[in-house]
Amino acid sequence: MDFSNTIGSKLLPAAAALAIFFVVSAAYFAPQFRGEVLPQHDVIQYEGMAKDISDMRAATGEDPQWTGGMFGGMPAYLINVAYPAQLVKNTVGKVVKIIDTPAGFLFFAMTAMWLMLLIFGVNPWVGIVASLAYGLSTYFLLIIGAGHVTKMWALVYAPLMMGGAWMTLRGNVWCGAALTALTASLEIGANHPQITYYFLVAMAAFWVSEGIASFREKRMKNFALRTAALAAAGILAVGSNFSPLWYTAKHSKETIRGGSELAATAETSTSGLALDYATAWSYGKAETFNLLIPDFMGRESGTTFPADGQTAAVLNDYGLRGAAQQLGVYWGTQPYTGGPTYLGAAAIFLAALGIALARGRNKWWIIAACVLMILLAWGRNLMGFTEFAFKYLPGYNKFRTVSMTLVVVQWAVPLLGAFALMRLWKGEIPRERLLRGLAWSAGITGGLCLLFAVAGGLFFDFGRAQSAAEMTDTFRHIFESNNMQSYIDRGMDVEWAEATADAMAADRAAMMQADAWRSLLMILLAAGSVALFALRKINKYMLTGLLGAVMLLDLVPVDLRFLSSDNFVSTQRNRVTASAADKAIMQDTDPGYRVLNLTVSPFNDATTSYFHRSVGGYHGAKLARYQDLIDRYLSRVDDGVLDMLNTRYLIVQGKEGQPEPRIRTTANGAAWFVDSLVYVPTAQAEIDALETIDTKTTAVIAAKDETLTAGIAQAAPGADSTRTIALTEYRPNYLKYEYTAPEKSAAVFSEIFYDHGWTAYVDGEETPYFRADYILRAMTLPAGTHTVEWRFRAPGWTTVEGVTLAASLAILLGAIAALVYCFRKKKA
Repeated sequence: MDFSNTIGSKLLPAAAALAIFFVVSAAYFAPQFRGEVLPQHDVIQYEGMAKDISDMRAATGEDPQWTGGMFGGMPAYLINVAYPAQLVKNTVGKVVKIIDTPAGFLFFAMTAMWLMLLIFGVNPWVGIVASLAYGLSTYFLLIIGAGHVTKMWALVYAPLMMGGAWMTLRGNVWCGAALTALTASLEIGANHPQITYYFLVAMAAFWVSEGIASFREKRMKNFALRTAALAAAGILAVGSNFSPLWYTAKHSKETIRGGSELAATAETSTSGLALDYATAWSYGKAETFNLLIPDFMGRESGTTFPADGQTAAVLNDYGLRGAAQQLGVYWGTQPYTGGPTYLGAAAIFLAALGIALARGRNKWWIIAACVLMILLAWGRNLMGFTEFAFKYLPGYNKFRTVSMTLVVVQWAVPLLGAFALMRLWKGEIPRERLLRGLAWSAGITGGLCLLFAVAGGLFFDFGRAQSAAEMTDTFRHIFESNNMQSYIDRGMDVEWAEATADAMAADRAAMMQADAWRSLLMILLAAGSVALFALRKINKYMLTGLLGAVMLLDLVPVDLRFLSSDNFVSTQRNRVTASAADKAIMQDTDPGYRVLNLTVSPFNDATTSYFHRSVGGYHGAKLARYQDLIDRYLSRVDDGVLDMLNTRYLIVQGKEGQPEPRIRTTANGAAWFVDSLVYVPTAQAEIDALETIDTKTTAVIAAKDETLTAGIAQAAPGADSTRTIALTEYRPNYLKYEYTAPEKSAAVFSEIFYDHGWTAYVDGEETPYFRADYILRAMTLPAGTHTVEWRFRAPGWTTVEGVTLAASLAILLGAIAALVYCFRKKKA
C-alpha cells in the first residue's frame, strides 16, 4: 500500500512512531508502571547533596543558593539553584514531564531523534529505524541505571539542537534560527555542559562543511547571513540560561575545575583539570571494537568469571571453589566501567552503507566528527593528540571522562544509516551500485566480526600478559579478605598462576567470540533485508519494518544485560533511612557541629548529608581548597583539621558490623576567639602551617589580609577566659552568632570561606572578613556584646536574572512568530 498521496502519509507515520516509541519504552521499564522505582546511584547522591536546600525551600519558600550539608559548605550553583527567569526551561521544557522517567528518557530520546531526522529530510518511516537505534544504544541504559539525569536530558535535546542548525544553514533560515534558539536553550538548560560541548564540536564540523559548499557554489553572502542567524540563536540560547552559566563560570574558578592554588605556588598551575585526572577514563584503542561487539572487553567491571568456565575449573582443582566469582572479566584500560558503548552491529552496518551511498555533503562532516571523537575518547592511550586538544581546543580541558565523546558517534551512526535508507526509499541508487555498496558494508562490518570470532586470539591476549607475580598478589588479597590463612601459608607456585591466567584469557576469548558471532548474525539479518529490497522481493515499507525489528532484536537483549526489570525495587526499599548511629547523633540539637562518616567512602558519598552537616560529600566540582585539605589532611583523618571543622562525631563500624557514633570532645566549636595570628605569604605556607599550629589559639592568615587585623593585640594562650561566642541560629544561607569580648579580638568561624556572596554584619552593619586556616572565615570583632550575622546571596542576582528573562522572552516570542509564519505559508 502506498500512502504517499494521502493524509495518512502525514498522520500515520507520526502516530506509529510515537506509539512504537512509547510501547518500547513502557515495555522496557514495565515495573515503573507498577509503582516500583529504579535505584540510581547518582540520584540518591543528588538527593543527599540537595537535602538541606530542599528542606529550607519547603520550610520557608526561600532558595538558599548555598548548602551547608557537605564538604563543610559550598555554593549550590552546581547542585540546585532556582532560576525563575529560565522561562524556556520552565515552560516548553515541562513537556518532558508528560511521561515519568526512566521510561520518559527513552521515549523522548527516540522522539527527538525522529523529529531531527524529519528536519534532515528523512522519511518518517525510515526515521523510526534510526530513532530506535539511537534511543536503545547501550550507553543510554548504562547512564539511566547510574542516575546520570542531566546527562540523559542533554542527550535527549541534542538531536533537536542539531536539527535546528541544519534548518538554519540549509532550510528556512528564520524558522531554523527560532528552532535552534529554542532547542539550544533546552540543551544548555539540561545543565550538562560536557555533552553540549561535544555536540557543538559536531555542529562546528557541519558549519565548516556548509561553508566549503557555499564557497564552491559562490553563495558566501547567503552563508554569512545564515551563520549570523545561527550565531544569534546561540547567543539567545546562552542568554536564556545566563543565570546558571554566569554563576557556574564565576564559581568554577574556585573549584577543582579551575585548578589548585597549591599548583600555582609550585608554578605548575593549569587553567583546567589535571591531565591525568581528566583522562582516567580513556577508551582503549582495541576497546573501541565494543561499539560493534558488546562483550569485546569482557562486559562491565562488576562481571565475574562463570562458575562453569575454565577459570573456575582451574581454581577448583587448586581447592579454591568460588574464587572465580571474585575476579572481574573486564580487561580494558579503564579503571572501572559500567559496560560497553554498544551501538548495535546492525546500526553500524547501516552506517557503513551510508558511507558508501550517502551524498558527500551529507556524510563527510559526520565521518570527520566521528573520527575526531574516537581519537579524543582514547585519551591517555593517544596522549600526544590529547595534550594537543587540551592545549588548543577551547574549554576542552574543563572536562573529565574523555570517553564520553563517544556520545556523538552514538548519534552519528544512526544518522548515517538513515541517509543510506533514505536513498533506497527514494529509489535513487541503481541496483548494481546498491549491491556493490551492500557487499562492501556487509563485508567490512561482518568480516570484522567473523575475523574476531574465528581468530581473535591472533590479535589480542585477553589480559594474558598479567604476570604470575600479579596473579599471586591478586589471590593473596582474596585469601586475606576471606580469612583463608591456610592458602596464604601454602603459597602459590608460578605454574599454577600461569594456568589461571591462561584460563582467564580463554574465558574472556569465549565471551568475545560468542558476541562476535551474534553481531555477525545481526549484520546478516540487516544486510539480508536490504538485499531483498534490492532484488525487489520486498517493498520499502517492509524493509523499514524488518530493519526496525532487527534493531530491537539486536539492542534490547544487550541492554537487558545491564539494566532490566530485576533492577527495580519497591519505593520503600529505595529510601535512605537513618541508622541507629544517625538517630543517636540527631538527638544533639546544636546547629554547628559536623559529622564524618567512616563507614562509607566519606569523600565520595553524600548519603550522610541526608541527616547531618557532613565533612565529606559527593561532587565532581568541589571547592579546590577543600580538595587540597582532603588530599593533605582529611584523607588521613587528621584530628587538628577535624577539630577546626567542628567535627563532633565520627560514624564508625561497630563490633556487630553496624554503624555506631563516636563523639569527639576536642572540636573547636562553631566559632572561637584566637590569641595570636600568624601571617604567611602563600597558599602553600597556609596549608603547611596547619600541621604545626593549634587552631584553637592561633589562626593562619594570608599576609595580604594583615591590614584587616590591625589593632588586635597578641595575647598569651588562654590569657582571657571571658570571651565567648556562640552560634544561635542556622540556616544554609544565614548564620547568627552572639558574642562578648572585653577588647577587640579576632574570631574564627567554622564555616567555609567564600567571598562571592557571603556578607558579614555586626549589629546590622556590614563588616569586612578574611580567610583563616586555609579554608575558614575570620573577622576582627569590636569589644563588647554584639551580634554577628552572615548572609549569602548570589552577587548581582537582579541584573543577571534580568538578562536571562529578556533572552528567554525573545526566544519564546521568536518561536511563536516562526509557528505563525509556517502556518500562514502552509495555508497559502
